[in-house]
Amino acid sequence: MEFPSYIKVASLSVAHILDVQSTETGEQVFNGVEGRLLTTLAKTLHFQFKHITPSDNTLGLPEENGNWTGIMGLLQRRETDFGMCGIAMLYDRLDVADFSQIYNIESLTFLVERPGSLPAMWAFVKIFHSVLWGVIIFTILIAPFVCAFLLKHKSSATDLLIQFFSSILRQPLDFKMTSTRSRIFIASWLIFALVISFSYSACLLSYLSLPLQGKPITTLVELAQAVRKGTHRCLMLNGAPSVYFLKYSENEELKFLGDTVLAKNWFYFPDQTMNTNTVEGNTAIINVEFPLKLLLGKLPPGSFLISEDSLMSFKFGIALRKGFCCRERLNKVLSRILAAGLIHKYQRDEWLKVHIASIKKFPLKTSVVQQLRVNDLMGIFYIFIGGIFISLFILLGEMVHFRIKKK
Repeated sequence: MEFPSYIKVASLSVAHILDVQSTETGEQVFNGVEGRLLTTLAKTLHFQFKHITPSDNTLGLPEENGNWTGIMGLLQRRETDFGMCGIAMLYDRLDVADFSQIYNIESLTFLVERPGSLPAMWAFVKIFHSVLWGVIIFTILIAPFVCAFLLKHKSSATDLLIQFFSSILRQPLDFKMTSTRSRIFIASWLIFALVISFSYSACLLSYLSLPLQGKPITTLVELAQAVRKGTHRCLMLNGAPSVYFLKYSENEELKFLGDTVLAKNWFYFPDQTMNTNTVEGNTAIINVEFPLKLLLGKLPPGSFLISEDSLMSFKFGIALRKGFCCRERLNKVLSRILAAGLIHKYQRDEWLKVHIASIKKFPLKTSVVQQLRVNDLMGIFYIFIGGIFISLFILLGEMVHFRIKKK
């Protein structure tokens, strides 16, 4: 049977995926990965096609009465022959449409903004973990008592504490080592003080030169927890079934995320897929990898990330009207297109367009010498000023105490 000479194609219009544009003469031009795939199929199989956009501008979801919305609804009612623009092969869709062979596999993941650099004001405290600070403070506090017990040192605990603390600040210890145990104890303490002191100096210098970055959200569970805390929100494609995979997940955090998206109507429309404004204000976008990579390329370099965590993988093909006559012949041509690597070429071409536009929009900045500012060391000044006020307060207390005692 000959391939039909005229095909109706239902799809959405998404930049870089299947972008439908009209020329001055009214002719429709199909760009993007699937747009070029459709054009290649039309030239190879010698058919003309008419583009149809669903009235609700969605891929399609089942309704309670058994009917479908969007592109899948058009296929169910036999109002179109092909359905394209990222239609995954899902079990429930097989009831209303057939599918061509697989031409792409994508994982469902998310894009989110990086938290940025931590403030350098308290850098001198943050460079060590809180547990490490606790161990260091405990060691300094216990060292005078160990010294007094082992070495029978006659100095007060306060004097010993000041000496051990000073040694970490690279000041000498004023101890007489008259026995083997004293030499071993002092030597072990000096090694401890040396390592802590130099490690702190090295970390502080690196921190001030290149500030630490905040911990980013890297998994879907962490994203759900951030949504629960109210620090982030999460957008998903309107009319796509992805949200229901979250809603009916066995993981309670993912289930909460799906319920929240549905309750708060956190959806974006297909024409907003490549809109950089959708990720403003601590907003995460859940979608398959390739559109997210294109969106990432449109954003400021280094400001956003795509998670390596994925909820599931989707197999993509062309959705066909039930009973379509020439499925085998279509699959044969698709196999040749895949073998020639044309799908990957189309994807690389779209990525190259985004990359070139990004270079023009965000030109590479030459590195400049970074100078320390007052704000970088403001925490030290706060401690110093606080120490002065405490000293003055103690001085006043001593003066008052002396006068009362004199009377």
